Amino acid sequence: MFRDTMNDNNSNTDYHNDDNDNSNKLIIGLDEAGRGPVLGPMVIALVKISGQDLKSIENLSVKDSKKHSKNRREELFKIITNNYDVRYEILEAKTIDKLRDTINLNKIEIMAFTKLINSVLKEEYPNYKDSNKIQKINTKIEIYIDACSSNEKAFANQIKSKLIVNDENNIKIIAEHKADENYKIVSAASIIAKVIRDREIEKYKNIYGEIGSGYTSDKITINYLKNYVAERGELPEIARMSWKTSKKLLNDIKTKNNVDKIKNSKHIKKNVELKQTKLVEF
Repeated sequence: MFRDTMNDNNSNTDYHNDDNDNSNKLIIGLDEAGRGPVLGPMVIALVKISGQDLKSIENLSVKDSKKHSKNRREELFKIITNNYDVRYEILEAKTIDKLRDTINLNKIEIMAFTKLINSVLKEEYPNYKDSNKIQKINTKIEIYIDACSSNEKAFANQIKSKLIVNDENNIKIIAEHKADENYKIVSAASIIAKVIRDREIEKYKNIYGEIGSGYTSDKITINYLKNYVAERGELPEIARMSWKTSKKLLNDIKTKNNVDKIKNSKHIKKNVELKQTKLVEF
């Protein structure tokens, strides 16, 4: 798989090809959108192409989804979905919260990544359940992932350990930071994940009103949550309850309510004492 050559001096460098024959090769790219937001889902996307499609994906002007305008992302989304095999997983906020009771966010991503990869491997290794049969295919599979862990090698090993087949001769995992900038197959997956998440956010807006982007850096999102909690005393179901921002908002409203109760209690006590004083004077 060729790197994005935008920042490379040698545009013909092929970092992971062992030979020049791409006819028996599958190339897979994976990325996520919505890892950090306090509102909304995280989307994991996979794009699969054959070796024959390698040149077409390289010629497609894709880059990390954040570097494209919304309209351009939508255009590329149509091109990618119409020409290549696209798969995705949507993890809603409540699903993420439930999973975080037992595992961290990195492992949640790894779980979703491997689920999508295994959906491809099941097709390539039809006998994967039969331990008596040798799991052997003629296809070389290269899997490119935008690594969410600080340890790229450990991340790749965790992915490998969860695959339904162990075929190191034919399956190669390339997990790197900024893979969405360096490999166009990952850029394509980045675009799919981003567009799907944006569409999910738009669906939420039809139900909940203006919620912003869902990110904690978005003042619209934070103000929406503050107002929601102030009015209802709880967070909307599209919020990630396990996020620090959510916990702080709930704690703040709880503290405020406790302060208000104390103030009301003092006010009632003062009124009672005042009435008693008037009765004594009478």
